[in-house]
Amino acid sequence: MQGIIDRFEGKYIVIEIDSKMYNVDNNISKESFKEGDVVDVKMEKNVIVDIKKNIKETLKRKEYIKNLTKDMWN
Repeated sequence: MQGIIDRFEGKYIVIEIDSKMYNVDNNISKESFKEGDVVDVKMEKNVIVDIKKNIKETLKRKEYIKNLTKDMWN
């Protein structure tokens, strides 16, 4: 399952998965994350137990958004 880092709130990472928001303790992973990163999510009983950055999907998403907005600023 994949999600997107929406924002950071105190000690929590807010992850959007299928239009639902999940708060995850930022100590869940040693990796560093940024808003907009795509992450692979492992869930157990509707609770996120692990996240890993998906670099390939993050780059694809950034390119997609760049293409969507390229005509907005010209």
